[in-house]
Amino acid sequence: MIRHGMYLTGMISRIAHVCLNVKSLERSIEFYSKLGFTPRFDFTRAGKPYGIYLEIVPGQYLEMFEDPQLNKPINTGIAHFCLESDDLEAFMQTLSLQGVPFTPCKLGCDHTLQIWLEDPDGNQFEVHQYTQTSMQIRGGSVEADW
Repeated sequence: MIRHGMYLTGMISRIAHVCLNVKSLERSIEFYSKLGFTPRFDFTRAGKPYGIYLEIVPGQYLEMFEDPQLNKPINTGIAHFCLESDDLEAFMQTLSLQGVPFTPCKLGCDHTLQIWLEDPDGNQFEVHQYTQTSMQIRGGSVEADW
């Protein structure tokens, strides 16, 4: 059942950032830089690198903080994050050139093309491209197939 919510115009416009804990800030910056994310500003603690804001696209960011004791990310309710691409095929070509592994492209049950990646700390995330028949565009109901 779909409930139509009320948009609070001017109060919330979009997701600003997603924050990840990472074992090695340097290693994670290297990985996400291969995806085209660019450093915007960093955080220090006691004068040493501690965190960073990477710009995904203008106004949207990935924030990371280093925790050298981190073993495996603990899911606190957020299952994954998803990035949108206007040209998934070109993005996959870039990933291949950068040596970044990703799953084969598939059409999800929501009729949206998708691939999955995993960062050096095991954070899995989706990159998708809407199609003309994507449920996000046409609405309705779809049976989950996972």
